[in-house]
Amino acid sequence: MRTRHTEQPLAPDAGVGASEQDALELRSQLDELLRARQYAVQRERRLAEAVRSLPDQQPVEGELLRQLTQARTLREGLGTRCLELSDRLKTVEEQLRQPSPRVGGGERPGTGAGTPDDIPDGAHDDVHHDIHHEVHRAPADGGPHLTPTGPAPASGPTSAPGPAPAPAPAPPRHRSPGELAALAERITGLYRKTSPTEAADILGQAAEHLTPEDTAALAARLSHRGPTNASLHLARSAVHGSPHHAAATLAELRRAGLAEEAGGLFNALRSCPAADLPALLDGLERAGQHADGATLLWEWGSAPTAELAALATVLHRADRAADARTLLRQAAGRPTGDLTALATTLPAPLPALLLGELATLRPPAELVRLAGALAGRTDLYEALLTPLLADPGQHRTTLAALRTAGLPTTPANRPRSRWGRR
Repeated sequence: MRTRHTEQPLAPDAGVGASEQDALELRSQLDELLRARQYAVQRERRLAEAVRSLPDQQPVEGELLRQLTQARTLREGLGTRCLELSDRLKTVEEQLRQPSPRVGGGERPGTGAGTPDDIPDGAHDDVHHDIHHEVHRAPADGGPHLTPTGPAPASGPTSAPGPAPAPAPAPPRHRSPGELAALAERITGLYRKTSPTEAADILGQAAEHLTPEDTAALAARLSHRGPTNASLHLARSAVHGSPHHAAATLAELRRAGLAEEAGGLFNALRSCPAADLPALLDGLERAGQHADGATLLWEWGSAPTAELAALATVLHRADRAADARTLLRQAAGRPTGDLTALATTLPAPLPALLLGELATLRPPAELVRLAGALAGRTDLYEALLTPLLADPGQHRTTLAALRTAGLPTTPANRPRSRWGRR
C-alpha cells in the first residue's frame, strides 16, 4: 500500500513571471517528496531497530548494515531536496502575493459575494499550515507528522496565569448545496487568482468543520470541476479532526465512490498518534469500515518494538483486548531479540498474552532460544512455560527441547513430582 517514489525533474527555477501553474507544480512535487521521505524515515527506523535488537555477541550482518546505510542516505537526500524545493515554492508564492499593477485598491482578489459567511475571509490565518512551514518544523529523526500535537509548553517559569481553555467547538451543521458550490468556487478562485496556500488552509478548515457528508459532497465537486489535487488535500486534511469524525468522513468518501480521496485519507490515518487509536477503531466500526480497521491493525503490527508496545498498551487499557491480541500475534515472526525486548517492555498482563501466542505459533527450536533469553526473568519465563504445560501432549517436543537445553520445565512455585525431571 506504499507509494514508490520516482525521480522526476524539478519545476523550473522561480523567477520573474512566476505563474500559479509553477506554484501548483512545485507543491505537487514537494508533496510527493515529503511522502517519500516519510517512508524512508520509517524504513530507517525499522532497520535501526533490527540492528539494536541483535544480541551483543552476535555480529551485524553486512546486508543489514548496507540496507541501513542506503535508507539513511535516501532519507538525507530527500530531506535536502524537500528543503530546496520548499524554499523555491516560498519564493514563487511571495512573488504571486505581490499586488498586480492591473489590480487597483479595494476588494481583494478571490473574495466577494460568493464567499460563504460560515468560513470568513482570513480565518485560515489562525490555522496556517503550508508545506514550507511543515518541512522546517519536522523532527530530525522522523518524517513530517500529519497530526498536530498542540502548542509546546513555554520554556522557563512564569507567574502569569495560563490562557483559558478554548471553548468546545460547535458541532458541524449541514451545508446547503448552494453553500458548498460557493465554497468550491472560492477555493477554485484562490488557486487561480491569488495563492494556493490560502486555498489549502481553507480546505483544511473545511475538512475539520464540515459534516462528513458535506466533506464528501465538496470533494466530489472539486474532483470533477476543481483544481488538481484539491479534493485529495481536502480528504487528507480530515485526519486533523477527531478520530470519529475522520472515520465517518472516510466512510462517506467511500460511499460517494471517491476511491482516490478515500485512499488519501486512509493513508493519513496511519500516522495518527497511539492515544487516538481506540477511538479511531471504534469510529471505523461505527461507520461500517471494519476492513479498514483490520488493515490498519495489520500495518501497525509491523511498527518498531517500542511503538508496538505503546499501541498494544493503549488498546488494552481502552478495553480492546482483542485488538491488542491481534497486534501481538503479528509480532510472532520477529527475531528473538525483538520478542525479548517486547516482552520486557509490555505492562502486565500483556507479556503473558504475547508469550501465550508465541507458545502456539513458534517452532520448538525458536521457543528454546526465546526461553533462554528470558531465563533471567522468572515471571516472563513462567509466562512462557505455563501455556506449554497446559497442553503437554501438544508441546511435548518443545518441553523435551527445553530439558535438553538444561532449562526448567516446572514452575518455581510448583513442587515437582518424584517422577518429574528437569
